[in-house]
Amino acid sequence: MKPIAFGRFVPFKTNPDAPAAAKSILNEASKDLSSPIVAVIKIDTQNGRSLVSSGADMLAVVNAAFDSKEVYSNIKSLNKLFQSRERTLIT
Repeated sequence: MKPIAFGRFVPFKTNPDAPAAAKSILNEASKDLSSPIVAVIKIDTQNGRSLVSSGADMLAVVNAAFDSKEVYSNIKSLNKLFQSRERTLIT
C-alpha cells in the first residue's frame, strides 16, 4: 500500500507564503484512508511528537537525522517518538 504524504506543518524557507497544513488533517486522513499517513517537510523531534500524536504513521526526515555528526543519536531520538505506537520513521 502506498503512503500518502501531508505537509508542511511548520514554516519553510523555500516557500514561506504557502499555507501550513493543519495537524488535524493527519487524524482525519488516518480515519478515512487505509494507506499509511506520512508527515513531511522540516520534521524534527520537537514537531514530530505532535505530528505522531495527531495521526502520522510515518515521518519523512532528512535534516533532523543527518544534519549533525550525531546521526545515530538523532535517529534514536526520532524513533522514540513511535515507542507507544506501531509507527515508522522514513529517512
